[in-house]
Amino acid sequence: MDIPYINVLKKDLLFRTMTEDEIGEVINSMQPHVRKFGKDDMIAQDGDYITSMGIVLSGCVHLFHIDPNGNSNLLDVLGPGDTMGMLNAVGKYRLHISAVATEDTEVIFINVDSLLRENVLTAPTQIRFLQNLTMALAQKAHRLTIKLEDSIRRSTREKLQDYLSAKYHKAKSRTFSIPLNRQELADFLFVDRSAMSNELCKMRDEGLIKFDKSKFELLIEMPITDEETDPNEEP
Repeated sequence: MDIPYINVLKKDLLFRTMTEDEIGEVINSMQPHVRKFGKDDMIAQDGDYITSMGIVLSGCVHLFHIDPNGNSNLLDVLGPGDTMGMLNAVGKYRLHISAVATEDTEVIFINVDSLLRENVLTAPTQIRFLQNLTMALAQKAHRLTIKLEDSIRRSTREKLQDYLSAKYHKAKSRTFSIPLNRQELADFLFVDRSAMSNELCKMRDEGLIKFDKSKFELLIEMPITDEETDPNEEP
Protein backbone atom coordinates (compact mmCIF):
# COMPACT_ATOMS: atom_id res chain seq x y z
CA MET A 1 0.00 0.00 0.00
CA ASP A 2 1.31 3.45 -0.89
CA ILE A 3 2.64 5.58 1.95
CA PRO A 4 0.22 8.49 1.21
CA TYR A 5 -2.64 6.08 1.89
CA ILE A 6 -1.05 4.98 5.13
CA ASN A 7 -0.80 8.64 6.17
CA VAL A 8 -4.52 9.07 5.54
CA LEU A 9 -5.40 5.91 7.46
CA LYS A 10 -3.23 6.93 10.44
CA LYS A 11 -5.63 9.84 11.05
CA ASP A 12 -8.66 7.54 11.24
CA LEU A 13 -10.01 6.57 14.66
CA LEU A 14 -9.99 2.95 13.49
CA PHE A 15 -6.18 2.90 13.46
CA ARG A 16 -5.38 5.10 16.43
CA THR A 17 -2.23 4.12 18.36
CA MET A 18 -1.07 1.86 15.49
CA THR A 19 2.21 2.10 13.65
CA GLU A 20 2.35 2.04 9.86
CA ASP A 21 3.44 -1.61 9.92
CA GLU A 22 0.58 -2.52 12.27
CA ILE A 23 -1.96 -0.73 10.07
CA GLY A 24 -0.69 -2.65 7.07
CA GLU A 25 -0.89 -5.91 9.01
CA VAL A 26 -4.50 -5.47 10.14
CA ILE A 27 -5.63 -4.07 6.78
CA ASN A 28 -4.15 -7.05 4.95
CA SER A 29 -6.13 -9.44 7.18
CA MET A 30 -9.42 -7.96 5.91
CA GLN A 31 -9.24 -8.58 2.15
CA PRO A 32 -8.55 -4.94 1.22
CA HIS A 33 -9.16 -3.56 -2.26
CA VAL A 34 -8.94 -0.02 -3.57
CA ARG A 35 -11.43 1.30 -6.12
CA LYS A 36 -11.34 4.51 -8.13
CA PHE A 37 -14.49 6.50 -8.92
CA GLY A 38 -15.03 9.43 -11.25
CA LYS A 39 -17.24 12.43 -10.57
CA ASP A 40 -20.93 11.43 -10.19
CA ASP A 41 -20.08 7.72 -10.05
CA MET A 42 -22.35 5.77 -7.71
CA ILE A 43 -20.34 3.99 -5.01
CA ALA A 44 -23.23 2.27 -3.21
CA GLN A 45 -27.00 2.37 -3.58
CA ASP A 46 -29.98 2.35 -1.26
CA GLY A 47 -31.03 -1.26 -0.77
CA ASP A 48 -27.60 -2.83 -1.19
CA TYR A 49 -26.29 -5.37 1.28
CA ILE A 50 -22.58 -4.79 1.92
CA THR A 51 -19.93 -6.84 3.68
CA SER A 52 -17.10 -4.31 3.45
CA MET A 53 -16.82 -0.83 4.91
CA GLY A 54 -15.11 1.88 2.91
CA ILE A 55 -12.53 4.47 3.91
CA VAL A 56 -12.11 7.47 1.65
CA LEU A 57 -8.48 7.84 0.59
CA SER A 58 -8.90 10.86 -1.68
CA GLY A 59 -11.69 12.94 -3.15
CA CYS A 60 -15.18 13.58 -1.78
CA VAL A 61 -18.29 11.45 -1.23
CA HIS A 62 -21.86 12.54 -0.55
CA LEU A 63 -24.19 10.26 1.41
CA PHE A 64 -27.83 10.93 0.59
CA HIS A 65 -31.34 9.51 0.75
CA ILE A 66 -34.20 10.14 -1.65
CA ASP A 67 -37.64 9.97 -0.03
CA PRO A 68 -40.82 8.61 -1.72
CA ASN A 69 -41.65 12.10 -2.96
CA GLY A 70 -38.34 12.38 -4.78
CA ASN A 71 -36.76 14.80 -2.31
CA SER A 72 -33.02 14.35 -1.84
CA ASN A 73 -31.67 14.61 1.70
CA LEU A 74 -27.91 15.02 2.06
CA LEU A 75 -26.85 13.15 5.18
CA ASP A 76 -23.09 13.58 5.22
CA VAL A 77 -20.09 14.79 3.25
CA LEU A 78 -17.03 12.55 3.47
CA GLY A 79 -13.41 13.38 2.76
CA PRO A 80 -10.06 11.56 3.14
CA GLY A 81 -10.00 9.44 6.28
CA ASP A 82 -13.79 9.28 6.66
CA THR A 83 -15.63 5.95 6.66
CA MET A 84 -18.82 4.75 4.98
CA GLY A 85 -20.97 1.69 5.50
CA MET A 86 -19.52 0.95 8.93
CA LEU A 87 -22.82 0.18 10.65
CA ASN A 88 -24.03 -1.87 7.69
CA ALA A 89 -20.86 -3.92 7.31
CA VAL A 90 -20.69 -4.72 11.02
CA GLY A 91 -24.41 -5.41 11.51
CA LYS A 92 -25.11 -6.82 8.03
CA TYR A 93 -27.92 -4.29 7.60
CA ARG A 94 -29.27 -3.21 4.23
CA LEU A 95 -28.24 0.28 3.15
CA HIS A 96 -30.88 2.98 3.45
CA ILE A 97 -28.69 5.61 1.81
CA SER A 98 -26.70 5.99 -1.38
CA ALA A 99 -23.10 7.17 -1.81
CA VAL A 100 -21.86 9.13 -4.82
CA ALA A 101 -18.43 10.55 -5.65
CA THR A 102 -18.58 14.29 -6.28
CA GLU A 103 -15.05 14.38 -7.76
CA ASP A 104 -12.35 11.86 -8.64
CA THR A 105 -12.26 9.64 -5.57
CA GLU A 106 -10.44 6.59 -4.24
CA VAL A 107 -11.88 4.33 -1.56
CA ILE A 108 -10.33 1.34 0.19
CA PHE A 109 -12.83 -1.36 1.17
CA ILE A 110 -12.09 -3.73 4.05
CA ASN A 111 -14.08 -6.80 5.08
CA VAL A 112 -14.55 -6.51 8.85
CA ASP A 113 -16.68 -9.66 8.80
CA SER A 114 -13.52 -11.73 8.48
CA LEU A 115 -12.44 -10.48 11.92
CA LEU A 116 -15.82 -10.39 13.62
CA ARG A 117 -17.19 -13.77 12.63
CA GLU A 118 -14.56 -15.91 10.96
CA ASN A 119 -11.35 -15.58 12.95
CA VAL A 120 -10.28 -16.46 16.45
CA LEU A 121 -8.58 -13.24 17.45
CA THR A 122 -5.06 -13.73 18.66
CA ALA A 123 -3.07 -10.93 16.99
CA PRO A 124 -2.75 -7.84 19.23
CA THR A 125 -3.26 -5.58 16.20
CA GLN A 126 -6.61 -7.22 15.39
CA ILE A 127 -7.79 -6.87 18.98
CA ARG A 128 -6.72 -3.21 19.03
CA PHE A 129 -8.51 -2.60 15.74
CA LEU A 130 -11.75 -4.02 17.14
CA GLN A 131 -11.39 -1.84 20.23
CA ASN A 132 -11.03 1.17 17.95
CA LEU A 133 -13.96 -0.03 15.85
CA THR A 134 -16.16 -0.05 18.95
CA MET A 135 -15.27 3.60 19.65
CA ALA A 136 -15.80 4.51 15.99
CA LEU A 137 -19.26 2.91 16.01
CA ALA A 138 -20.18 4.86 19.14
CA GLN A 139 -18.95 8.06 17.52
CA LYS A 140 -20.98 7.36 14.36
CA ALA A 141 -24.14 6.64 16.39
CA HIS A 142 -23.65 9.84 18.41
CA ARG A 143 -23.31 11.97 15.27
CA LEU A 144 -26.41 10.37 13.75
CA THR A 145 -28.33 11.19 16.94
CA ILE A 146 -27.28 14.84 16.71
CA LYS A 147 -28.24 14.90 13.03
CA LEU A 148 -31.68 13.51 13.89
CA GLU A 149 -32.19 16.09 16.65
CA ASP A 150 -31.23 18.91 14.30
CA SER A 151 -33.58 17.67 11.57
CA ILE A 152 -36.73 17.48 13.70
CA ARG A 153 -36.43 20.18 16.35
CA ARG A 154 -34.82 23.30 14.91
CA SER A 155 -35.95 26.20 12.75
CA THR A 156 -34.17 26.99 9.49
CA ARG A 157 -32.24 29.79 11.20
CA GLU A 158 -31.17 27.56 14.06
CA LYS A 159 -30.01 24.91 11.62
CA LEU A 160 -28.00 27.50 9.69
CA GLN A 161 -26.58 28.89 12.91
CA ASP A 162 -25.49 25.45 14.09
CA TYR A 163 -23.97 24.53 10.71
CA LEU A 164 -22.04 27.78 10.34
CA SER A 165 -20.93 27.59 13.97
CA ALA A 166 -19.51 24.11 13.39
CA LYS A 167 -17.55 25.41 10.39
CA TYR A 168 -16.31 28.34 12.48
CA HIS A 169 -15.05 25.99 15.20
CA LYS A 170 -13.37 23.75 12.63
CA ALA A 171 -11.70 26.64 10.78
CA LYS A 172 -10.95 28.54 14.02
CA SER A 173 -11.80 31.66 12.07
CA ARG A 174 -14.89 33.77 11.42
CA THR A 175 -14.10 33.60 7.70
CA PHE A 176 -14.28 30.22 5.96
CA SER A 177 -15.63 28.39 2.91
CA ILE A 178 -18.16 25.57 2.99
CA PRO A 179 -17.98 22.50 0.70
CA LEU A 180 -21.64 22.72 -0.40
CA ASN A 181 -23.58 24.76 -2.93
CA ARG A 182 -26.96 26.21 -1.94
CA GLN A 183 -29.03 23.20 -3.02
CA GLU A 184 -26.65 20.80 -1.29
CA LEU A 185 -26.74 22.90 1.89
CA ALA A 186 -30.53 22.90 1.85
CA ASP A 187 -30.54 19.12 1.34
CA PHE A 188 -28.05 18.70 4.19
CA LEU A 189 -30.14 20.81 6.58
CA PHE A 190 -33.43 19.19 5.46
CA VAL A 191 -34.97 22.55 4.56
CA ASP A 192 -36.49 24.16 1.49
CA ARG A 193 -33.87 25.92 -0.63
CA SER A 194 -35.93 29.09 -1.14
CA ALA A 195 -36.74 29.36 2.55
CA MET A 196 -33.08 28.85 3.41
CA SER A 197 -31.91 31.46 0.90
CA ASN A 198 -34.43 33.94 2.32
CA GLU A 199 -33.18 33.25 5.84
CA LEU A 200 -29.56 33.76 4.77
CA CYS A 201 -30.50 37.12 3.26
CA LYS A 202 -32.31 38.11 6.46
CA MET A 203 -29.25 37.17 8.52
CA ARG A 204 -27.08 39.23 6.17
CA ASP A 205 -29.43 42.23 6.36
CA GLU A 206 -29.45 41.99 10.17
CA GLY A 207 -25.65 42.26 10.22
CA LEU A 208 -25.06 38.70 11.38
CA ILE A 209 -23.18 37.30 8.38
CA LYS A 210 -21.62 38.15 5.06
CA PHE A 211 -21.41 35.66 2.21
CA ASP A 212 -20.32 35.32 -1.38
CA LYS A 213 -21.18 31.95 -2.89
CA SER A 214 -19.41 29.39 -0.67
CA LYS A 215 -17.41 31.93 1.36
CA PHE A 216 -18.90 33.07 4.67
CA GLU A 217 -17.96 35.55 7.35
CA LEU A 218 -19.62 35.45 10.77
CA LEU A 219 -19.92 38.98 12.12
CA ILE A 220 -19.66 39.93 15.79
CA GLU A 221 -23.43 39.91 16.36
CA MET A 222 -23.82 36.38 14.98
CA PRO A 223 -24.80 33.94 17.76
CA ILE A 224 -22.33 31.05 17.70
CA THR A 225 -23.38 27.65 19.02
CA ASP A 226 -21.03 26.24 21.64
CA GLU A 227 -18.66 23.56 20.40
CA GLU A 228 -19.32 20.05 21.72
CA THR A 229 -15.99 18.38 22.30
CA ASP A 230 -15.71 14.83 20.99
CA PRO A 231 -13.67 12.79 23.48
CA ASN A 232 -12.61 10.45 20.67
CA GLU A 233 -11.16 13.17 18.46
CA GLU A 234 -7.45 13.93 18.54
CA PRO A 235 -6.72 17.18 20.44
